[in-house]
Amino acid sequence: MFTAIARFEWRYQLRSPVFWVGCLLFFLMAFGSVTSDNIQIGAPGSVHLNAPYAIVQTLALLNIFAIFVVVAMVAGTVLRDDETGFAPILRSTRMTRGAYLGGRWAGATAAALLVLACVPLAMAVGSFMPWLDAEKVGPFRPLDYVYALFVFGLPTLLITSAGFFALATATRSMMWTYVGAVAALVLFSVTRVWTRDLQYDTFTALSDPFGLSALSIVTKYWTAADRNTLLPPLAGLLLANRVLWVAIAAVFFGVAWRTFRFEQRGSARAAAPAEAAPAAVAVAPAAALA
Repeated sequence: MFTAIARFEWRYQLRSPVFWVGCLLFFLMAFGSVTSDNIQIGAPGSVHLNAPYAIVQTLALLNIFAIFVVVAMVAGTVLRDDETGFAPILRSTRMTRGAYLGGRWAGATAAALLVLACVPLAMAVGSFMPWLDAEKVGPFRPLDYVYALFVFGLPTLLITSAGFFALATATRSMMWTYVGAVAALVLFSVTRVWTRDLQYDTFTALSDPFGLSALSIVTKYWTAADRNTLLPPLAGLLLANRVLWVAIAAVFFGVAWRTFRFEQRGSARAAAPAEAAPAAVAVAPAAALA
């Protein structure tokens, strides 16, 4: 059942305009950062346009902007059936709450990962453009793009998708879910300002769901040559950051599972008049005798 629901949600998201607009938007931003001097997202200076550091940093930065795409694609899945009136039909089947929520979330999250995959794809394609200065482009290394997507892109996607999925489940409102997304971005920006001191390096690295602070601390003393050739090692603070936020994502999904009610909403209210009816019938004869 879980697989069937995830497959259905995957196909639904691939036909959604939000998916295609997201793919186009992120592809163009990443492509422009490589091929145009007017768009600067990743590492500047003497770092190659397709350097491992530039790929990782660009994807991590665009993960911040991907929050609203994630909300639109993932958070809306838990509300869509109620809005379309299809929920009572689903609740009348043998479908379990875990299969329903897990399948919806997994299918939508997998589709959102495809949107993020447009970033390394665009950077790879852009690095082959003929008008680029050959001195600004390094060798093509496919594993750098895969590393960036699955070490920086996927863990961040899991925490954002699970977090806003849980928020939508609890509030039953897309408006409040978007408000939560804006509040999360504001809180993230404020905490980055408060924790700039070196004494807060560990806290800063661990408290960043996007991994940017951990990346900055791990590569703080790297030279341009290091950034052109080396991938940030998945160890120390960076590894701790990624594991911590994947664990928090699991907690958020658990909150969504506990909060979601699979039974028909309003059933308790409907039961109250039904229970009151026999009492009214019993009172009527007594009133007639009086």
